[in-house]
Amino acid sequence: MVQDPEYILKKAKTILLIDWPDKNVPHSLINAGLKVYGYSPDHYNEATDKAGDIVFNRLNERPASVDIVFIYRPEAEHERILKDQVLPLGAKIIWLQPPVTSSAISRLAAEHEITIIEGINIADIAVKI
Repeated sequence: MVQDPEYILKKAKTILLIDWPDKNVPHSLINAGLKVYGYSPDHYNEATDKAGDIVFNRLNERPASVDIVFIYRPEAEHERILKDQVLPLGAKIIWLQPPVTSSAISRLAAEHEITIIEGINIADIAVKI
C-alpha cells in the first residue's frame, strides 16, 4: 500500500474527524477539497467554511462511507473508534494527529488492511495540495 501522506490526501474525497486540535485542521481540509465530517458521541456533522469560519451542520445519519478517519483522541479510545467508525464507514486510512500515537491499533489495522499515518500534521499536508 502507498503510504505517502501527500499522495493519500490528494486521492481522498472524504474524511471523518474524531476530534481535532484546532480549527486549522477542518479549515485546511475543506480548502484542499475534501468533504469533511465531524463526529460527536451522539451524532455526525458536515463541516463547511463560511467566510473563514468553520460551521458544522448536524446530519440525521452517519455518512455512507469515508476515505480517512482522523483521530485526535487518547490511545485508550482507538480500538473502539476502529470498531465503531473506521470499519462501518469502510475507511482504509487512519490518520493519528501528533502527538497522538497508538501501538495497539497497528495490529488491528493490519488485520483489516488499513493504513495508519502518524507523526504528521494533516493540516501541513493539506495546505500543499
